[in-house]
Amino acid sequence: MRPLPLTIVLAAGRGRAALVVATTAVTSALLLVAASMARLGRDDAWSSYEQEHLFAPIGDAGTRPGAILAVVLLTVPVLLLLDQAVRLGSTGRHRRYTALSVAGATRRDLRRWAAIEVGAPAVAGALLGVPLWLLLRELLGFRLAMHAGALVPTSVGPGPWTWAILAAVAAYGVLVGRRSGSRATALTGRGGEAGAPRPWPALAVLAGALVAISGRGGSSSADSLATPIAAVLLVTLGTVGLAPWAAHAAGVRAARRARRAATLIAGRRLQADPRPAGRAAAAVGAVGLTVGVLGVFVGDVLATTDPYDRDDYLVPAAIVAVCALLAVVMIALSIAVHSVETTAQHRREMAALVATGVSSSVLTGAQRTECLLTSLPLALAGSAAGSLGYGWLVGLSPAAYAGGAAALLLTASVVAGSVLVTTALVRPWLVAAVDPGNLRTA
Repeated sequence: MRPLPLTIVLAAGRGRAALVVATTAVTSALLLVAASMARLGRDDAWSSYEQEHLFAPIGDAGTRPGAILAVVLLTVPVLLLLDQAVRLGSTGRHRRYTALSVAGATRRDLRRWAAIEVGAPAVAGALLGVPLWLLLRELLGFRLAMHAGALVPTSVGPGPWTWAILAAVAAYGVLVGRRSGSRATALTGRGGEAGAPRPWPALAVLAGALVAISGRGGSSSADSLATPIAAVLLVTLGTVGLAPWAAHAAGVRAARRARRAATLIAGRRLQADPRPAGRAAAAVGAVGLTVGVLGVFVGDVLATTDPYDRDDYLVPAAIVAVCALLAVVMIALSIAVHSVETTAQHRREMAALVATGVSSSVLTGAQRTECLLTSLPLALAGSAAGSLGYGWLVGLSPAAYAGGAAALLLTASVVAGSVLVTTALVRPWLVAAVDPGNLRTA
């Protein structure tokens, strides 16, 4: 006889469970890498550097907190993709929960059910993070040390922090599942629309800018890193929090100035329900910020560093750029998944549009426009802020800003390309959701 938890997980769909496992495994592995960096210690920092040939910002105890923060921030787009993965199949989940409610299940029972749906795959993913961390240590530790500075320590691991990280990732999965269950039970019991999001998180961005300005020109000691780290955290949190408001503002503006049906549909959808789409795109501003800083950094290295020493800086920078690229792809996929899920929730209305003569290509264009409206403005704003802010704080020469301009163009191209690719990948599900056959009642 099949155990009840396994039955619950399979009822939610194998694809959804696989996506939850993948996102929690990546999150767990990244946090294990960050814990390994934290356990390098302070006194033996440069002896560890000589032993492992670590990338200088990781080997130096003074700059290591910033490197740890960067690794932790890499988990943000992954966790946002997890939040979107939980929304997959929300229409079918609503029907299941309604049936269970009719059968006598209480809201507490449904929340427990939802917690098991997500929590069980999250536990499996957290455990799979350990072998994934070992793979990262092999590729970005032992092997990368032969060519440039290693990004993952090899002489020390996460140690006792392993169990705490695994438990935290699994608990987060349970929490996300329970929260999705609360949303589903609220929809089952009653309707209602929330008001438009407000730009209050902009205060965090402003606070981060003020912290950065106040700390400019400080000493290079380890303690002085607390100021820029606090500034980065505030700006990142503010950017993530502003995403729903930015999506709503973009939707309102697009709907008012629409000249095509696809733009009008995309704008109205964002205007009506901006929060899920905004949360899906929330990390793209932080990724743009990273790419902007990276562009100025690379431009400065090419302009001022001896060619024989450039590899020590450019190879790790290239790895960070690849991580940023993967993050953008995950964000674009997250937005596309949300768009398809929204269309599936309103498939009767969308199918009615197709039945009355609206081409499915118009709805595909609306999905693509919606993804661009939620991601591209945030990405460009983040990239511009990163390049200008980093250049101003560090006092780089004007030549380095050419790298920032290149980063801005690269960010726009990568975001737009990722949106085009991911929307093309999910198009079959979108076409199936708007098929006029969905209008049948029997």
